Amino acid sequence: MLAAILVVLTLLATLWGVYYARGQLREARSVREQNENFNEAQRLEDDLWAAKYVRAATLLCEIADLDRLSIFTGPRNFTYAGGALRAVFSESVCKHIQGQLIQRQNDDSYALRPIETSQLRLKTNRDLIDLVLTKIEKMETLKRQ
Repeated sequence: MLAAILVVLTLLATLWGVYYARGQLREARSVREQNENFNEAQRLEDDLWAAKYVRAATLLCEIADLDRLSIFTGPRNFTYAGGALRAVFSESVCKHIQGQLIQRQNDDSYALRPIETSQLRLKTNRDLIDLVLTKIEKMETLKRQ
């Protein structure tokens, strides 16, 4: 009789252990799915901001290179102290642009500054990129009118 009770108790303990292990496995799967979803969302967001960065920095390089190109195209109708970038952006914004987005090359042309994904995730850099894209978009809208 005692052996039967021990067998039943052992069976119940085993069943409880199996039930508990299955619950842990379900929770682990749920956490893994959440991590995969988060990583996918983060990758998509990183791709979006990388594309915005490339667009903004490329446009800024084109604007900054206008000073260098004006030597070959003849005199300009206007001149700005500090170059073409200062014609569009304030001095403090230009400093941030040159410190974060573009850099001057040896031949006085401009190129995209190497930037890591972690830097693209910073709010200040995202705000700067949005500011540049918004300002250039406004200029293009005014140009079309």
